[in-house]
Amino acid sequence: MTVVSNDPIWWPVIDSYHVHSFSVVASFIIVSYDWALTFGAEVELIWRQRWSLVTSLYLSVHPNHGCL
Repeated sequence: MTVVSNDPIWWPVIDSYHVHSFSVVASFIIVSYDWALTFGAEVELIWRQRWSLVTSLYLSVHPNHGCL
């Protein structure tokens, strides 16, 4: 059985968890929006070009290279 405490000493901790979880969701939305806006240019400029040192460097530092 879950125990629910209404002790005011825990309220700042609960608020910090709420702020953190909202920040994580907001960050995910911003990164997803940015990725959606730039994906077409990435395909055209990186994936359809001949592989080179610059392409390899881009893929090594790009945060979404493992997702494709």
